[in-house]
Amino acid sequence: MAAIVYLDVDDEITSAAARLRTLADDRIAMVLPLGSRLATSRINFRLLAREAAAHRKTLEIVTGDASTRALAASAGLATHTSVAAFEGRPDTAGSPVGRGALGVGAAAGTGAAAGVGAAAEPPGAAGSPTSSGPRPPQAFGRGSDDAPTTIVPGPYSSPALAPPRAGTPVPQVGRPRPTRIGARSVAIILAVIAVLIAGVAAAYSFLPMATVTLTPAVDRLGPIQLSVTAQSGITQPDPTRLLVPAQTFSFDLDVSETFPSTGVKVDETTATGSVTFANCDPTRDVSIAQGAIVSTDSGVQFQTLQRASMKKARIFPPDCPGDTVPVQAVVPGTSGNVPTGAISRPPPGYDPSLLLVKNQTPITGGTHTETKQVAQVDVDAALAALNDKLTAAFGEAIAGAKGVPAGVSLFQETKALGVATPSVVPATLVGTVADTFQLGLTAKGTIVGADPSPVSTLADARIRSSVADGFNLVEDSVKIEVGTPLVTGSTITFPVTATAIATRELDVSVLRDRIRGLGLPQARTVLGAYGTVTIVVWPDWVTTIPTNDARLSFTIKAPVLPSAAPGASPRASAGRSSSPAPATGAP
Repeated sequence: MAAIVYLDVDDEITSAAARLRTLADDRIAMVLPLGSRLATSRINFRLLAREAAAHRKTLEIVTGDASTRALAASAGLATHTSVAAFEGRPDTAGSPVGRGALGVGAAAGTGAAAGVGAAAEPPGAAGSPTSSGPRPPQAFGRGSDDAPTTIVPGPYSSPALAPPRAGTPVPQVGRPRPTRIGARSVAIILAVIAVLIAGVAAAYSFLPMATVTLTPAVDRLGPIQLSVTAQSGITQPDPTRLLVPAQTFSFDLDVSETFPSTGVKVDETTATGSVTFANCDPTRDVSIAQGAIVSTDSGVQFQTLQRASMKKARIFPPDCPGDTVPVQAVVPGTSGNVPTGAISRPPPGYDPSLLLVKNQTPITGGTHTETKQVAQVDVDAALAALNDKLTAAFGEAIAGAKGVPAGVSLFQETKALGVATPSVVPATLVGTVADTFQLGLTAKGTIVGADPSPVSTLADARIRSSVADGFNLVEDSVKIEVGTPLVTGSTITFPVTATAIATRELDVSVLRDRIRGLGLPQARTVLGAYGTVTIVVWPDWVTTIPTNDARLSFTIKAPVLPSAAPGASPRASAGRSSSPAPATGAP
């Protein structure tokens, strides 16, 4: 069987669920009047649907309010515009059932009496509110399951309105007299009517009202990872190929220094003189060849410069023939200077007792002179020192950055020192007699430099290009981080990370137009695409957004901007975001 349950305006979800559980019917229709508390939330319908499924019942909603039907349908419940539609009968506007389906009389306390056709019965008839007992459930038409439909009245909103119990007599005293309305009663009635008219006018002007507050959501852009290369030969940054200009700077270097000579030049002369030989051998003549060596007892040697010849000696009278020849020291220098009589040893092979030799005068003329001169080691050491000095001068030139424009960074990894040219040919210095000598080197040093500021500019342009149409970039949120450049040869690559926050462009007037007249769930869905929305209606039974702008207050709050730092688990996007700078509009 099918049952029709008429709910009161103030019925809560708990009472509706309790009534659903108490019914034994398999198919139940709940008739909701306009402004029913159940229609304020989709959750109520979901709870009713869950309760019906738990008790294996089919629940359907009957209401004339389109937004209420939409909420019920979103919870998976079947809906009908009238009781007649539920029972499969034609719905006539004047029928009592039709009026009951639209909620007329539901607030009067007896759903059966006000919504099912109490007007069709004469006063005092059985089942009417004025009868002696409550109206019993009736079979009222046939539902789609072809079973009788049970009409379940709603609870009386006040005990005073409850019908008297069966069997209670109504006392009558005297003849019935016609009711008379006095002037005072008429004034009161007119005053009440005036108040009601004023209330209706005020309600028309101020009710219902809705306050909408939209807090836009925001998304991060990036992080975008870029590699920008500094390249020589271009004059302007190339945003397509991510290139920035690079420039090679050269420095002319010139160093010189005076170095001491450590080499020694020795000049020596040979001592000369003469020696006299005497042959005391009576048996033979003696001849001394040129170049024969004679010496002193200390071993200083001299060689004869001429041939000496002597006859053999005579015994009587004793005579030792002699011959004087020039000699010179074998070793140059002062060692050959010996006094008279120092040379006493004859050439080897001669008997010193038979062949006598002696210098009759001093042997003189031997000299030894030492002077400074440039040695090869001196030149080599000077070149090494000058190369070190040239390298240091190159470093000083780079540090001074003379001729380098402001903002350009020089990269040490790219510096190169050219071949050094000496001021004189180093080989010509070797052997030069001098205490000191001067030598210099000249060379050209080069280094690559680039201005890193265009790197940030390219990254900034790239992050801005990722903002989609309909979104605005929050200027203060743009973060460009240029990492440590990577240098390979003369190529410089800048790693760059770019992040930002974009917010959606919102127009209060456009948003008003989009939600005007929509049900609260639909309005929340529409505005939810732009951020977090709060909709407050007054009175709280209102289910739709007012169509009158004077009754709609729309405020866009300033979004809460998160940090755009790369390390904060950002979500890469191409300009997806939500709302803009705060804008408020309440006509």
